[in-house]
Amino acid sequence: MSSAHRDLPSPPDYQGGSLANLMSSLIIGLGGTPSSLPPLRLLPPHEVSAHRHVVLVVVDGLGDEFLKSQPAPFLNAHRRGAIHSVFPTTTATGVTTVLTGDAPAQHGLSGWYVHFRELGAVLAVLPGIPRHGGVGYDRVTLDLKGILNHQAIFDRIPGTSAMAAPEKIARTPYNRLHLGKAGLLPFKRLEDMVERVNKAIRGRTGARYVYAYWSELDSLGHEYGPDSSRTRDHLARVDQALSTLAERLVGTDTLLVVTADHGMVDVCQRLDLSVHPQISRCLALPLCGEPRVAWAYVRQGYHDIFQQRVEAELGHACTLLPSRQLLEQGWFGPGEPHPELEARIGDYALLMHPGWIIHDRIPGQDPHDMVGVHGGLDPREIHIPLARTVC
Repeated sequence: MSSAHRDLPSPPDYQGGSLANLMSSLIIGLGGTPSSLPPLRLLPPHEVSAHRHVVLVVVDGLGDEFLKSQPAPFLNAHRRGAIHSVFPTTTATGVTTVLTGDAPAQHGLSGWYVHFRELGAVLAVLPGIPRHGGVGYDRVTLDLKGILNHQAIFDRIPGTSAMAAPEKIARTPYNRLHLGKAGLLPFKRLEDMVERVNKAIRGRTGARYVYAYWSELDSLGHEYGPDSSRTRDHLARVDQALSTLAERLVGTDTLLVVTADHGMVDVCQRLDLSVHPQISRCLALPLCGEPRVAWAYVRQGYHDIFQQRVEAELGHACTLLPSRQLLEQGWFGPGEPHPELEARIGDYALLMHPGWIIHDRIPGQDPHDMVGVHGGLDPREIHIPLARTVC
């Protein structure tokens, strides 16, 4: 399409090498009903079913390359290899795969900002807050289950399950929707997470499957950069906490699995769409998705000029592709897509080149000031670690 087009990497390996396949391995190994995705090659289901309990810890923002470069003795000692995240490489998409067992094609969440055609709104999908600001899902009457049409992974697995989540997000409508029959274990500190998981396994009945989510590494990466001293120091804390968790679980026959939802890269250069008015006026909506992969909804009759102006003004920083091409190439996974997915990825994808982000400000919104970002196609965003040990 564009003289600035760059060869894209291959889509995530949904045939046995991605986060979605990890969830299939866990579901099958726990005796549940998976999606149609095959299991993960690095962790076949028989290795899961061989143990009484399974604990999955997702460390938000932990890229495999970053982990390997750091003195994280526990995680690196038990690292089995790298797997792929899903696409886009972002929490809204990756964690939803963890909580449903489905690839993005099936769960239909395409990034942080999602255009819900059926609501006539662009929302920050996890809290449900409109792009322009306002109240979230918890303050409006909305059939969130009917809109998302998700089945919680905990309802696919027999036996007792639990979700350990940070207090600030534990009871959000999004989390409650994906809780299913699992018990909720809110916590405030990293050490509290370790204790909650340990008690869930060693409790009176003993949970068969426990999922724990830690968000702070991602938050620090956004604020200070993925290779900042604060981010590196925090990884050391996470590594020590997971080592402590493994020690606490000794003798319980627990398979402890650690992975991430995505990695992260530094922002090197920013594109502000407000200084490109000929492109902005082609859009029917503000850009959706992520600053590294943005979904463009183009006004009827403006497609040709949009393509021309993006090539002329932004071609040095991004590759422009019809969004449907990414869908057909399998970037969101195989199988029958969610009925609203095509409407949630717009007309075109702006795939940002390494180091670049794009920001589409709406009136009253501050400029994008994050130091670290994700969502794109850089190997540091795509490749996440798989670590496992038996306790």
